[in-house]
Amino acid sequence: MAEPPPTTIPLWTRVVADPGFRDALIDDPLRALAGEPGVTASAEQVLQLEQMELGERERFVKGVVLEVHMRGAQSRFGRFGPDGRVGGPPPPGAAG
Repeated sequence: MAEPPPTTIPLWTRVVADPGFRDALIDDPLRALAGEPGVTASAEQVLQLEQMELGERERFVKGVVLEVHMRGAQSRFGRFGPDGRVGGPPPPGAAG
């Protein structure tokens, strides 16, 4: 019986799913990726992360995670209004 192919995980999937990997990637992208051989990232992604200052990289990575979670929530529950309520703002004249 043949061995199954090795499992590979795209970079951003792992970043969203694993807070420990996310923190490691923010601290030192090359070390984080070297420690996780199953994570796939393009040379351009790695270079982009490496060229960022720590604070910029943290904002970028956490922004990606926030965007993924927001899109998932919006696909399940509908859009969010400016006040944070699910489904958008209340209809005109409704008690808030």
